[in-house]
Amino acid sequence: MRYTYQHNGQTYTLNLEQQPDGQYVVTIGDRTIPVNIQSISNGGWRLSLNGQSHIVYTAKQGDQRFVQVDGASYTLTVPGTKSTRRATQTGEADLVAQMPGQVIALLVQAGEETTRGQTLMILEAMKMEIRVTAPADGQVKAVLVQQGTVVERGQRLVVFESTNSSA
Repeated sequence: MRYTYQHNGQTYTLNLEQQPDGQYVVTIGDRTIPVNIQSISNGGWRLSLNGQSHIVYTAKQGDQRFVQVDGASYTLTVPGTKSTRRATQTGEADLVAQMPGQVIALLVQAGEETTRGQTLMILEAMKMEIRVTAPADGQVKAVLVQQGTVVERGQRLVVFESTNSSA
């Protein structure tokens, strides 16, 4: 199976092939990685690769793919579709909830400088913690929710301005 997604302005194509022994091989670019995939009882998967185990949950809405790996959340877009991060020419982006949930921790305030990958807030959804992270180095322009807020998928959470053009 062949999949193509965009994340943070980059396009990634991966091939997933099941082997006769039930294992899988994932090829991304020139990297080939053997992977063991097991379904777990709460709808996720346990992926074992390179000697490490990772818990993965996914959801989709239209051409968006929402992926949580070991608590870190990512939004992937099928190329040619709009992103859930609505970027403007100034480098601003709206970070939105990837699924319905409740804000259980706010870790930044408006005006705060952040680094790429820094956790801005934590949502709880379906007994999972989902970390909303900074897509690039930049500044939090506005926090649109507060701790305890119940949010819907697609709801704006943070207005973020990157210090580079990769937001």
